Amino acid sequence: MAQMQKEELSFVEDLPKHLTDPHIVSCCGHNFCGSCIERVKASNGFCPMCKEKEYQSFIEKKCSRIINGLEVYCSNKEKGCQWKGGECQYEEVKCQHEKCQERRQRRYLKDHEDDECPQRLFQCQYCRSKGTFLSITKDHYEECRQYPVTCPNKCVSTTMPRGSLTAHINECPLEP
Repeated sequence: MAQMQKEELSFVEDLPKHLTDPHIVSCCGHNFCGSCIERVKASNGFCPMCKEKEYQSFIEKKCSRIINGLEVYCSNKEKGCQWKGGECQYEEVKCQHEKCQERRQRRYLKDHEDDECPQRLFQCQYCRSKGTFLSITKDHYEECRQYPVTCPNKCVSTTMPRGSLTAHINECPLEP
């Protein structure tokens, strides 16, 4: 899943405002929002807490670790996802079969890949040849020698494997 910005996340508990982009100042060690302290430095330059003129501000990694450890709701919460960890079942993901371009919510993907995808592995029920569902049902059944066919003369022998049809026609009592 793509990395999301903190502004795009919906935190389970409200994120304290001073943790949005935490920075620490070298003069007195107080924490400030990064954009706020940069704005102060650009205007009058004095530290808002200790009034020091010469100081630097750095990203406060301890606060960043706290933020990164907070629970967030899934970005698909508005679609009904209750996820607070793991793989979101509402996220749209691509089918595993290389030639298939379908995208489904993760919760529906297994049904698609196993039962619906035209590129899923499939076996001819008559001769056991393997291929994709599409190749077996579209092309293979047209030539499968075990595929059941009917006598063109509509005789008593109603169905037989395609491979036996020629021999049957030579013996068919209704063949002119």
